[in-house]
Amino acid sequence: MRLALKIGVYLPEELARRLDRVRSESGVSLSKIVQLALSSYLSTEELARSESVIAVIGVVYDHTIDDADIRLTDTQHSYLNNVISATHIHLDERNCLLAIFVKGRGSDVEKMFNEIIAIRGVKTARLMPLSIQG
Repeated sequence: MRLALKIGVYLPEELARRLDRVRSESGVSLSKIVQLALSSYLSTEELARSESVIAVIGVVYDHTIDDADIRLTDTQHSYLNNVISATHIHLDERNCLLAIFVKGRGSDVEKMFNEIIAIRGVKTARLMPLSIQG
């Protein structure tokens, strides 16, 4: 049996405007946008309880602050069983973008992410679960 759910959602005016602009520019239906957003939110919420996760940790940081690059590398080495690969991109003279591809138990991935965001020099970071099982 297939379960589908129709819902009504209140959106504040500014959010509704942004949604309408993106919808009209992209040509993606409102239903599809809501489905993708909910899926992303639920994946993030279910992460810690998951037995098997594949995710990307995206980090923008200032490499000149307190050896941030060394601390980020050390953190990755502390999670060798989880880190699949990492890509480093120079954004300008000070700022770098690091994409760390990880796998493993959700709680381990979440713990690694929390250690990364605590590093001085990290300006922004995002944990993006791509596949969650169990």
